[in-house]
Amino acid sequence: MNGLNKNQKVLFMGGFPRAGSTLLMNVLNENPKFFGTPTSGLVSSIFGVRDGWKGNDVYKSNGEEYIYPKIKTMLKNMMIGFYQKEVLEGKIPIDKNRAWSNQIFFLEEIFGCKIKILFPIRHIGDCALSMERVNRKSTLINHGDNGNFLNEQTTVGRAENFIKDDGVLGQPMMFLRDVIYNNMQDRLVFVPYDDMLTHPKETFSRVYSELGMEEYNHDFEDIKQTIYEQDMHHGFKMGSLHSITEGKLGSIKPRDYSILKKEYIDNLENERYGDITNYINQISLVKKG
Repeated sequence: MNGLNKNQKVLFMGGFPRAGSTLLMNVLNENPKFFGTPTSGLVSSIFGVRDGWKGNDVYKSNGEEYIYPKIKTMLKNMMIGFYQKEVLEGKIPIDKNRAWSNQIFFLEEIFGCKIKILFPIRHIGDCALSMERVNRKSTLINHGDNGNFLNEQTTVGRAENFIKDDGVLGQPMMFLRDVIYNNMQDRLVFVPYDDMLTHPKETFSRVYSELGMEEYNHDFEDIKQTIYEQDMHHGFKMGSLHSITEGKLGSIKPRDYSILKKEYIDNLENERYGDITNYINQISLVKKG
C-alpha cells in the first residue's frame, strides 16, 4: 500500500463526528514529526479562492489556459504556506476539518499525487448517543434549530437532525459512501474509535504503515491533551466537545439505551445505514452488530 506522497506536505483529517478525532490528534501530536491542529478554517479559505477566481474579469481576460495553472499553484501554496513554519521545520501539519473527506479529487489535482486523509470512524449509534450526551450538557448554550426547530425539541428529533443528509453525521456518511462508490478507500486512513481504545498499539501501527512512516512509540498509558479548542464557539459547554481524559486510554462504554432506545439504534445501523455498519465492521478489530 502506498504511503504519504512526498508532494503532500499537509496531512488532512476528516471522518465522523464524535469518533475520537480530538483524541487521535492529541495522540499523534506526541510524535515530533507531526503538528496537530484544532478544527481548522483553512478549507473555507481555500474554497473561497477556488470558487471565486473565475468571477474576476482580469483573470477572464488572461485566458484560462494561462491563468488556470497559476491558480492551481496558488491554492497548493496557500495550504503549504499556511503551515510554512512547521513545514520548514520538517514537520507534517495535520489539518482537521470533516469537509476534507469529500475533496479527494480536488486535493489530488492540486498536489498532483494520491493523497491520504485520516478518517476517524465509529458506529452510528455510538456517535448519536455521544452527541446527545453532549447536547444535554449544553442546554444553556446549544438551543439552535439545526435547520429543523421542531426536531430539535425531542431526543429522537435531535438524532434525526444529526444524521440527515446535510447533518453533522449525515454528510460524512455520504462522503464515505461516495469514496466506496469510487473505489478510493485507499486514500482514507481509517481509525475506528473502539479499536483506538482497546487495541491502540495495533491500530497506530497500522496507521503509520498506511502513511508509509516509521512507527512512533506512543505512551498509551499517559496521554496528554496538547491541542485545545473553544467549545462555546461551536455552541457547546466549555470542555464538553473537544476535551479528552488524560492518562491511560479509556475503555468502551456500554450503550445507554435509556437515551436512545435499542430499537431506534438497531433500525439506524441495520436497516437505514446497514451498508455503513457492515463497512465499519469490515475494517475494525472490534465488531458490532
